[in-house]
Amino acid sequence: MELAEMLNYILYTVLTLILPVVAKYIIDFLKAKINASDIIADMTQNEHMDILIKNALTDVMDAVLFVNQTYTDSLKASGQFDETAHKEAFNRAYVEALNLISEEAKKAIESFYGSFDKWLQLKIESSVNIAKK
Repeated sequence: MELAEMLNYILYTVLTLILPVVAKYIIDFLKAKINASDIIADMTQNEHMDILIKNALTDVMDAVLFVNQTYTDSLKASGQFDETAHKEAFNRAYVEALNLISEEAKKAIESFYGSFDKWLQLKIESSVNIAKK
């Protein structure tokens, strides 16, 4: 056996034995860094925030549809739906939505969007437009 062949054989043997051990330590190190980071916590929190906001949006739409069915439709049918009635319908939808949306969702929306009140007003108007279609 020549010297080059023997060195290749020794190198092959050493790499075959050492590479799996080194790879295991590298993988364990990376797993530890990922667990120590906030990536998983951020993803979980974002998913939770997403669910809270979707539920709040559903609550807003439910409030708008409720007011539409119990208040607005009858006034429109009798031709009495004017600006005052519009404001009253908005206020009723606002109160219903406030009652339906959880406190946790309110806090999440406020931290994410800045103002819960402005968000709710915007979503009520958007839901009214969607309900008209």
